Amino acid sequence: MMKKLVSIGLIGLLSCTMLTACSNSQNNSSSSSTEKTTTVKKSSKLTATNMNTKKQTAITIAYAGEKYPNIWKKTFKQAQNNTVTVRLHNRKDFSYMQNGSDVAYEIATVNGDKYFYYTKNDPTIFFYHKNKEVGSSDIKMMIKYLNNHNDGNKVNKIIKNVKVVDERKTASKN
Repeated sequence: MMKKLVSIGLIGLLSCTMLTACSNSQNNSSSSSTEKTTTVKKSSKLTATNMNTKKQTAITIAYAGEKYPNIWKKTFKQAQNNTVTVRLHNRKDFSYMQNGSDVAYEIATVNGDKYFYYTKNDPTIFFYHKNKEVGSSDIKMMIKYLNNHNDGNKVNKIIKNVKVVDERKTASKN
């Protein structure tokens, strides 16, 4: 009789242990799945909203770096980790710039990259290098292209590194 009671007791104890273990594993799995769903990945997709000179310059550098790698790639790489100065000039001061509105944007990195310019005539950006126009593109197409190449994070790094200096002559409004 004693053996039977011990057996029943052991079976009962094992059953309770198994039930407790099962309910704990269910609780653990439900809490870990909750943690997974609450982690939101920050989007690095670029948009045309909140366009300012810094963002426009960063998009231009990245796009030109991808589309014209023989000319702009080094500047694209430099701009991600170093200060980029964009100087605003009167476009009419550059006789070779036939396209764009009144502003010429000169891009310079800390490594002394020179002769990188762009102009714009919304929504088109015109790319220049060493006194020549090398191409042009619509800003929305540039953004789409950069998003397709997952360059959003690179552009965001460049935006933080851009310093704008307005060197236009305000007196010359002929």
